[in-house]
Amino acid sequence: MSNTLSENQKQQENQALSLRMTIRIFGILGPYRWMIGFATMMVCVSAWADMQIIHYASRLFESQQWNETGILSAIVPLILLSLVNRSFGWVQLILSFYAGNQAIAGLRKTLFGKLMLFGKSFFDRHKAGWLVARSTGDIAILQDFMTYSLMMIGVFGTITVSALIRITQIAPLLLLPAAIMLPLVTFLTARYKTRMTTLQRTARDQNSRLVANMAETVRGVRVVHAFSRQERNLEDFNLINSSSHDTEVHIAKLNGLFMPALDFMSVLNLILVVLFATWVLHDPRLAAIAEYVNMADVIAYILYMNALIWPMRMMVELYSMALRAMSAAERIFEIIDLTPDVLDPPAPVPVPEIKGAVQFENVSFRYNDKGDWIIKNLNLAIAPGETIALAGATGAGKTTILSLVARFFDPQEGRILLDGIDLKNFAQDELHQHMGIVLQQGYLFSGTVMENLKFRSADVSDDHVIEQARKLGTHETITALADGYQTRILEGGESLSLGQRQIIAITRALMADPAILMLDEPTSSLDIYTESVIQNAMQSLMQNRTSLVIAHRLSTIQKADRILVIDDGRIVEQGPHTELMQHDGPYRRLILRGKLAEHNE
Repeated sequence: MSNTLSENQKQQENQALSLRMTIRIFGILGPYRWMIGFATMMVCVSAWADMQIIHYASRLFESQQWNETGILSAIVPLILLSLVNRSFGWVQLILSFYAGNQAIAGLRKTLFGKLMLFGKSFFDRHKAGWLVARSTGDIAILQDFMTYSLMMIGVFGTITVSALIRITQIAPLLLLPAAIMLPLVTFLTARYKTRMTTLQRTARDQNSRLVANMAETVRGVRVVHAFSRQERNLEDFNLINSSSHDTEVHIAKLNGLFMPALDFMSVLNLILVVLFATWVLHDPRLAAIAEYVNMADVIAYILYMNALIWPMRMMVELYSMALRAMSAAERIFEIIDLTPDVLDPPAPVPVPEIKGAVQFENVSFRYNDKGDWIIKNLNLAIAPGETIALAGATGAGKTTILSLVARFFDPQEGRILLDGIDLKNFAQDELHQHMGIVLQQGYLFSGTVMENLKFRSADVSDDHVIEQARKLGTHETITALADGYQTRILEGGESLSLGQRQIIAITRALMADPAILMLDEPTSSLDIYTESVIQNAMQSLMQNRTSLVIAHRLSTIQKADRILVIDDGRIVEQGPHTELMQHDGPYRRLILRGKLAEHNE
């Protein structure tokens, strides 16, 4: 999946409303559907009470009851109807909000859970802001739609049916103005919705790109400042913002033209109704066609016809809300329906006590079907407890090999075995519990240092964490922070130096005593002293543990049991450091270039 919609999705966007999508939206309600249904019944009763108020109020004009029994007794039915209206409306509001919030909470859980299933490739292809826009703005739109749409339909339907029935009871001929006005309003609405459908979806897409751009710039603000890109980034943002602004202006203009036109229709309808009612009231020739009509009937008729226009106007707002909901739902379900690149097997094999034997059998891999092969027919056997160092130029495929062992990706050809069992037979969660992974820049979450160190095992004691940090040799570095283990960390670890961040990340990875260690240039951000401390700690921890290490520093790789020189996705040379240095091969040339660079520093 990518940011660009498929042709099928584009065709869906050109449609006005989708019955299938509407059913799926309300399917989110699940066990709360009955609650929304009951709330809709309540709002229908409330709307019916409104129409009854018009009926009883108009009857007071022809009734002499208030002269005989007093005004208070005459208006008691109106008071009771008002109480029914408010009480049922209050119940409906509470039920709708509760059911809507519960359903949306479930949808957020489903969406977040699906995001957690996606592999690294998915997040490599999508900006964080693009995903955040769907997880927040689009879900909020769906919440409004589910909360208000059925309520509005219930109100509009009840008012329309009640008003038409009451007018028919007065005199069927009085429906003539409605028969004239309704087609006009319908035509005007149809012209409006055609244009609004496209504009609403365009606005949502532009909003996603706007959020994505802002999130990306904020996260990379240090790089922006380092390269003096403030003005250029502002220009890029303004370009997207301008497009979004123009679309919103078009929407406002369309609403600005349509709503006054609808208001004019309302006024025109009122004028037409008054003229028609006056004609009915004073022209005796109508007596042969219609029943006797008095002043109370005319007043009720005018109120009913005026009530009919309001649902027609608000249905336009409901249609606009529905369009936004369709667009938001398409984008949310687009993610939910996506199949992750890496799937657990239907019946996962329990992960045994891992010895750590890793084997590549004719493995080839590329990131997409049309891309170049990153790994090409790789065969490799790693013995349990062996430390393997991967060396090679940038882009040779070293990190990809680690990602395949961690099963962030599945190879298109060949297979990868762990202790003789294909990695695809294991559940990913259980597999990763036995792996410790440290990337080039360890990501830290907002919270304390201690909370980050307990990220995998929250139930371990603080004393155990401190003891492990002492064994690793990072305890003194952590206690040197402002509040030691209780030092607060900003999102991503931005409040710490790169070295401090990496030390915590390495400590966190080794805290769970993993059977397999994978280190992608773990000491690249450390000073010489801190690197030496970490190197000594890692050497002891790598004993009797399968370890794969990517590094460009001689001090990191020369102690490995075996060094693999990777070039263009293939192993071009392998062996221990001393053996490889005896040959004038790729490894020796890499080391000589490294020593020269180190000497120049």
